[in-house]
Amino acid sequence: MRKKSIGANAVLNLIKVASTILFPLITFPYISRVLQVDNVGKINYGTSVVNYFALIAALGVNIYGVREGSRRKKGRAFDNFASEVFSLNLLATFVSYLSLALLLLFVPKFRDYRLVIMILSLSIVLTTFGIEWVNTVFEDYLYITVRSLIVQILCMAGMFLFIKKPEDYLKYAVITVLSSGITCVANWIYCRRYTRLRLILTAAVFTHLKPMLIFFANHLAITIYVTADTTMLGWMKGDYYSGLYAVSVKVYQCVKSLMTAVYMVTIPELSRQASSGEKEKYKKLLTNISCTIILLILPCMAGMIAFARNIVILISGSSYEAATPSLQILGVALIFAVASGVVVNCINTPNGLEKYSLFATVIAAVVNVILNIFLIPVMAQNGAALTTVLAEVTVFAICVYRLSDVGAYVNVREILRELLIAAAGSALVFLVRYALGRFITGSLLMLLLGILISPLVYAAFLGIARDRYFLSALGGGLKKIRKQQ
Repeated sequence: MRKKSIGANAVLNLIKVASTILFPLITFPYISRVLQVDNVGKINYGTSVVNYFALIAALGVNIYGVREGSRRKKGRAFDNFASEVFSLNLLATFVSYLSLALLLLFVPKFRDYRLVIMILSLSIVLTTFGIEWVNTVFEDYLYITVRSLIVQILCMAGMFLFIKKPEDYLKYAVITVLSSGITCVANWIYCRRYTRLRLILTAAVFTHLKPMLIFFANHLAITIYVTADTTMLGWMKGDYYSGLYAVSVKVYQCVKSLMTAVYMVTIPELSRQASSGEKEKYKKLLTNISCTIILLILPCMAGMIAFARNIVILISGSSYEAATPSLQILGVALIFAVASGVVVNCINTPNGLEKYSLFATVIAAVVNVILNIFLIPVMAQNGAALTTVLAEVTVFAICVYRLSDVGAYVNVREILRELLIAAAGSALVFLVRYALGRFITGSLLMLLLGILISPLVYAAFLGIARDRYFLSALGGGLKKIRKQQ
């Protein structure tokens, strides 16, 4: 029963994340062409700044709330816990806005970005009141998915209706924030079925501060090495290069989010199994989810690298073609980013090993910032992408090294077997791109054929290799089709 629930949640979360990918793929080509490179760069730079203060407000609430809430989600115990965490979240949000106000007042560099940063910063308080971590605790992915689809449709309509010229970049920022606003109001009302939040200012609130600070520090380090390249690129090279990099990052983050959705739904169950000592069930679940991600992520990485130019031109037009190398470099970062995400969220967090995650991400953040100082002036957006790769490799390598026995958490032999199969199959994606390049010159047609042919070739290879995860998924799908007939 649990497996079926996890499978259903994974599908629903994939649909939700896919919608967050599909709708930007529809709107971003329009937005990037209308707003032009410089204004896209302003939005991208403003967002990177706001992300730091959003992190202060979040204070590690999401991961901590899901892990601890999953262990006490019945009765008054959860009500008290949720109210205490929410109250601490509100205090952190106040500190975040105070810090942001001081920055905007006293740092001259941000004078030209004040308005856009102020608009985008509204998402901080909205996210706090959105309390989406409560939905995750109760694994209510059906509601999350339906709500996400509705909000995405409304925002897409708003973009096409109100964004008409380059000067409308502030309207674009407002529409982006409105999506958070709609989500916040809807979730605040909906979550009353699970808990009634109240403001608490007692000593009990601050008992959560120490463990949350570990998650906060970890997320701060992650944010630094994920967004420092964008912030430093905008600071050192200007809006044009930041706009180019925005295209690469948009594609990279979309694919990364899709892969992340596969394992994020298992965190509540993995936390429960880890705390109750169900080691074999935990190991089997994490091995299954890891192998599934491997089969998905390697061909995605190959596709990003092989068809990078076609993707950039489709999304943003030929004026953004210089973003192609940075997208290819970020394609390499993808596999390490998702792999480190699995270790951090599915091994370290459920097993109380978040100190290892913190150590790894702090080192990665330092490496990222230092390398950006030297690489961005020379390589611009390509240097920023390269530092992202090195940062993701650093996190993954340190986290795996710090685990005393990786085999206690996953079946290493099974993981290596899937890596070899997926790598061999993914090499065929490059062969498809080479073959199409011999006969087709049109960028759009080549990309469409690549999207159509590459998965078929990859799936055929997995079938010939008799990969059990692929055959199991295929068999399950065929059974459902037969039942519906």
